[in-house]
Amino acid sequence: MEISLEMLRIANENGTKGIVATPHVMEGEWLLAWDKILMECDRLQKASQAAGFDLWIFPGSEVAFYPDILDKLTGPGAYCINNGRYLLVELPATHIPSFAEDLFRELQARGITPVLAHPERHEELAKKPEILAKWIRTGVLSQMNGTSITGLMGKRVMATAELLLVNNMVHVIGSDAHSIGQRNTNLTSAIEKITQLIGPKQANQLLFVNADNIIHSREVGIPEIMGIQYPSAKSGVMYWLAKLWK
Repeated sequence: MEISLEMLRIANENGTKGIVATPHVMEGEWLLAWDKILMECDRLQKASQAAGFDLWIFPGSEVAFYPDILDKLTGPGAYCINNGRYLLVELPATHIPSFAEDLFRELQARGITPVLAHPERHEELAKKPEILAKWIRTGVLSQMNGTSITGLMGKRVMATAELLLVNNMVHVIGSDAHSIGQRNTNLTSAIEKITQLIGPKQANQLLFVNADNIIHSREVGIPEIMGIQYPSAKSGVMYWLAKLWK
């Protein structure tokens, strides 16, 4: 609880008004019960209020890709953000499962909108961003980590994050905070970098409007992807993207 409250303090001091708690949900011992997540979020909310922080904690999860997860996801609600319709899902780090598109379709058939966590960190999607573009055209949303665009996760990840941002392939930004260290809840630097890249209007859409719509289960507009435009070689981004193939 002490570390959690310190993470909330950092968020509160930097202007954050709401946080979605997204514990990992995986097979085996990591398969947390939804009731447990709700209970812990409620406990943290009360502790936050007692500490005088002006922010809300919303329940959610980050669900790993495995076929049997559908047994837990019969419709909107459990494991979805704020008991709603949007579900944060995470691909395996090293590959794209053969059943990925089937899983996306089945979730959507059940009224759940998949939100793909940090695709900019996935090496296969970085090499073939057209795969992500295809999924987005079917209604899958994309969530980028603030630490990816600031360079904390490395130059290759930052280059991919920039590529996705300028091509309308990011719909919401998250801190993906894990601690009070470098991967904390302060998004200030990420907000500045994103605003520089895509302008204040589009940055506001990703950082605030879409985030609020997802939390409250409202529709999120998906801008059309006309064709992937690669940044100028002057930025150094093309160099790092080229290195992905080596």
